This record gives sequence, structure tokens and C-alpha cells, in this order.
Amino acid sequence: MKNQFTTNFKKSVLIFKRWNRKSYSVFNTLSRVVKITSLSLSYSIVLLPLQVLSQTDTTITKNLDLDEVIVSAQRAPIIYSQLSRLVTTVDHDEIKLMPVSNLNDLLENFSGLDIRQRGSNGIQSDISIRGGSFDQNLILLNGVNITDPQTGHHSLNLPIDLNSIERIEILEGPGSRVFGPNAFSGAVNIITNQSDKNYTKAGFTAGDFGLFSGNLVTAYKIKNTRHYLALSKSQSNGYVKNTDFDQFNIFYNSSYKSDVGKIDFQLGYTTKAFGANSFYTPAYPDQYEQIKTTFSSLKFETGEKLKLIPQVYFRRHQDRFELFRYEPASWYTGHNYHLTDIYGIKLDSRISTVVGITSFGAELRSENIWSNVLGNLMNDTLKAIGEPDGFYNYKYSRTISNYFLEHSSVIGRFAFSAGLLVSWVSENDFDFNLYPGIDLGYNFTSKIKSYITVNKSLRLPTFTDLFYNGPSNIGNPDLKPEEAWSYEAGIRFKNDFMKSNVSLYYRDSKSIIAWVKPVGADPSSKWETQNLTNVTTKGISASSRFQFNNFLIDFVRIDYNYLDQSSMSDNYETKYSLNYLKHNLILNFNHKISNQFNFSWNAKYQDRAGSFIKYDFNINDYIGEQDFNPFCLFDAKLSWNYNLITIYSEVNNIFNKKYADIGNIEMPGRWFKAGFEVHIGY
Repeated sequence: MKNQFTTNFKKSVLIFKRWNRKSYSVFNTLSRVVKITSLSLSYSIVLLPLQVLSQTDTTITKNLDLDEVIVSAQRAPIIYSQLSRLVTTVDHDEIKLMPVSNLNDLLENFSGLDIRQRGSNGIQSDISIRGGSFDQNLILLNGVNITDPQTGHHSLNLPIDLNSIERIEILEGPGSRVFGPNAFSGAVNIITNQSDKNYTKAGFTAGDFGLFSGNLVTAYKIKNTRHYLALSKSQSNGYVKNTDFDQFNIFYNSSYKSDVGKIDFQLGYTTKAFGANSFYTPAYPDQYEQIKTTFSSLKFETGEKLKLIPQVYFRRHQDRFELFRYEPASWYTGHNYHLTDIYGIKLDSRISTVVGITSFGAELRSENIWSNVLGNLMNDTLKAIGEPDGFYNYKYSRTISNYFLEHSSVIGRFAFSAGLLVSWVSENDFDFNLYPGIDLGYNFTSKIKSYITVNKSLRLPTFTDLFYNGPSNIGNPDLKPEEAWSYEAGIRFKNDFMKSNVSLYYRDSKSIIAWVKPVGADPSSKWETQNLTNVTTKGISASSRFQFNNFLIDFVRIDYNYLDQSSMSDNYETKYSLNYLKHNLILNFNHKISNQFNFSWNAKYQDRAGSFIKYDFNINDYIGEQDFNPFCLFDAKLSWNYNLITIYSEVNNIFNKKYADIGNIEMPGRWFKAGFEVHIGY
């Protein structure tokens, strides 16, 4: 061991040049300095089938050596070059610099993601990865699948705000063989604070349209236990009629370490009430919705050479949807009430040998819904929980079991990972389905790395797909799961000034579930869910980050994603599936004016394919089909940091551009926000 120093991440790093122990003999092949940190990444999404322990990738927005090795004390050491997938990572320090105030706006700053927002400040958004629908991706909180089976509209209802996020990791591309069904086009893992430092942090933000938000966070370590508690609240009068909102989050996380292993517990609750102006149909703009989400998990981690990680989790989501917030029509019979419960148990196992790392395990997951709209009719009527006028007279349940096996190894310049997911779903005639995949990587030099991947993925129909019948929609209980084969090839380059990656990908999807209506149908006709025959997706993703480190420009990041989709079902119009971002260009500039002042700004250009049926609110009728118009948005943030206090101001949509992510739903114009944060360590 030569010396110890501090990186730009302010983390202690040990530098080794020679390895004598056989368990670290993999590093002897590198012929270069290797850096090791002591970060514990037990939740990392980059622990893909090969259980890679890396915090970075080509598109990471920090000045970090991509050869740096991140080692967890209870996992086998794995070098970054073994990761033959595109995983984008951004950490808390980077998040604080960006001109965003909520998770949805943050995710919109990565070109492989399409965040179609209905309301402001993260109230409700549909997330798409590489042209997939909002139901074709997986959302994880600290590695636990919290995706909503009722509808993907609810998957981002999380009990945390930006202050609780330590790191976000985005897997672009299929992940079903790792995470199970619904990681069809990608996955997002949100990792909360894992630091052992003791501190209390409080913040306040105010802005246009009656915006107010406040948060309080405290973290404390007592002997072998770590505790983290976060509370946040935000509200606004809305930028137009019926866009007001009020939300509250509370989240608690604790862990206990002993010689036997580590126990980790988390518990969260969120509630949102908001005006849903034209969210699901412009014909009834005075919609209103309230959701409540409770989430909890318990995980135990033990072992060294053979690591065992059993885990149990629970998620409850309650939803009340009002088609008429103010004056209901005479034919309106009442609101929609839904309650979904998810129970899961999972066992991950990993063993490290001289031939590589083998991962194996199983998961059993139960998804259930009670509703007055969705499911099969019950014999009895149940009172809705927490709703004086609500009731449930429909229910539905399904059981999902997954079994996986994965092996990875490194031979010279080659990195190899291959695996198989076996999935059984109770509603699919008890058939077992196989989803294989393989990832190959090759290091041309220390600066140029390449990879190719082939994976099969699936997506189950949501309860809304199966059963929802409403004023403008008709569900289909006979839907089959979606399946796709995905292929990708990429190359990465890095030196001290630039880090870049380019990837080409192709997805061949079968039996895609989509809300459709025949071409030329009456605009007032209903959308129906059907399995389209085939949808192909072709794309190119490119990202570069340039590090200047001078008083004028600190760094510049450029992301671009191009997509092209085609369907063999040309006789149908689709409501969501083929309205993808054809061009998505993002520029991010950061200027470190001084040690105290920082200025950052983003520019986003989006050109969406497809069209929508335009609704004229003056005559209350549809007036014909209209293409989505491309648009460009600019956001900026100025922050001043002195000792314990940070003061900042932020402007979104600086040039007051009129735009829509979803047809007929107008997004906010210019929005000014300002606030401060106090951080006390002890």
C-alpha cells in the first residue's frame, strides 16, 4: 500500500500496485494502479447478474477514473471493465448542482429516458426508457421492486424527495433476466442515504404559483446501528385551473451490522392530492386524484465467499380518482377506488470461485387488487379503507415466481456474463417461460472498451390493461404478456479530458400491449387494449462529458438519443405506444464561479413522433389529428454555499415556451423558485 488521498468525491481511497493474496489475483492482469474505496453498495443496480460492484459508467457526471474499483467489504472485488452494459449513474453532489427540484425533472436530463409529465413538480409522470411504454420498465427503491401492478402511472409515487437520494442508477436496455417481469426496456434504481455520518439538514423552497416546499432530514449512527429519517412536504395553487397539489413524504431507514451479517430495514409513506386537469381525457378537465402509498422491506445479508441475501417486502397503494371534482354529470355514479397490495420474498445467493462469480436465487411475488372498477366481481361488497363513501366489489390476484442463474468471468481482455430467468405467472396457464441473455465485453486498450449484449425480456399486462372500462377506455382480460429480443453494441472511450460512449440497439417486440382504435375511427370512440403483432425499435445513444476545471466552465455534458419505431399494425392508432421521442438532445453546462458560487444550466431539445387528437376547450369537442411539435427548454440554477448554509435560485422554462409531453395537457411556463438549506454535522 503506497498512500492515501481524497478524490473529487471526498471519499478516502487506497492505492495498491501489487496483489499477493490469491483472492485478488484478478488485479494482477491489469498492470496498472488500482484504487479501492470502502463504499458499501449493497443496493446497487450495477450488481447486475454478474454482481458488478461499480459506481460509475461512461455517462457518469463526475470527474472519476472509470478504472476505479469500488469494493464492498462483504462482496468479491470486481473491476468496472467487467460491466458490459450501459448503466448511467448520478450522485447526490451532482444532483444538487442541477436546475431541478424533483425526481421527475432530474430523470428528464438523461437522453435515454422520456419523462412525460402530466402535472408540475413530479406530481405524476410516465417514464419511458428507449421508446418503451410507461408500463415497460421497473422502478426500484434501494434495490426493491416497487413497480405498481395497477398502472405505470403510479410507479413514481415514492416516499422520498431529492434530499434523500444518494445516487440514481439507470439501466438502459432489458433487465428481465435480472429483476424479473416488467424490466422490459430498462430499470431505474433509486438509492437513499447510506452514509455513516451524523447530521441534520433542513430546507425550504418558495416560488411562483403559490409553491411551497420544506424538508427535514436527520442521520445518526449509534454503535453498530445507523438510522435515517426524512420528512418533506410541498404544495402549490397550480399554474392553471385544477393543477393544484399537496403532497407529504416520510421515510425511515435503519441498519444493524454484526459479525453474523447486516440487517437493513426501510419504511416509507407518501400521500398526494392533486387536480388532474385533463389527465386521462380532455373531455372532462376537472378530474381529481388522491393517492396513498406505504412501503416497507427487511433484508439480511450474510456470508463472504458464499453470500446469502434473503429479503421480504410489502407495498400498498390506495387511489381515489374523481372524474368530476366540482359538478358531476347526472349520469355519474361515483368515484373510482383502488387498493393494491404487493407481498414479496426473495433470496439472492452468490459464490465466488477461481472461474468467476455465480449468482442464483428465487423470488415469489403476490400482486392483488380490490376495486369498484378493476378485477372480477366479488360476492360481497367491502368498505374502502380510509374512504367514507368508497367500496370495493371487484378483486383480482396473481402470483409470480422467478428463478435465475447467472455466471460471469474475466479472461484476459474479455468479460463474459450469461444467465437465464425462469418465470412462472399464475394467470398464464401455469406455463414456465425462459428468458436468457448474454453480455460480452472486450478492452481494446485501457481507454477504449466495447461490449455486445443479447437479452430476452417480458412485460405482464397491468390490472388497468386487463379490466378498466371507462368513458374513453375498454380493457381486455384476455391479454397475453409482451416479449422481446433486444440486441446492443457499444463502445466507450475515456481520458483525463473526455469520457464518451456510443451504443446501437435494436428491439424486436412481440404481442405489444397498446391502447388502440382503428385508423379513421370517430374521435369520441373508445380506446381498447390489444396485443399488437410486432413493434421494432432501432436507436442510437451517445453521451460525452468534457472536464475543463477552469473558472469559466467546470464541465459540459452532451447526451443524444435517436429512436425509430415501426409497427406491423398500421390499421390502428395508438394512445401511448408509438408516441416516442425521435430526437432527444440534452446539454448541461456547469460553471464554478468561485468556491462559494456555482451556476448551471440545461438545454433540452425534444422531437416526438406520432400524433394526438386535438381537443378544443372553447367548443368542448375534438377538432382533428395533430402532430407533436418539437420544442426546446432552458433551465438554470445559481447557488451560493457558505459553511452550513446554501442559498439558491432556480428558473425552469426560462423562455416561457408552450409545450406538451402528452397531447392536450399544457405544461407550465416560466417558473421561478428560490430557497435555502442548512446542514449541520455532528
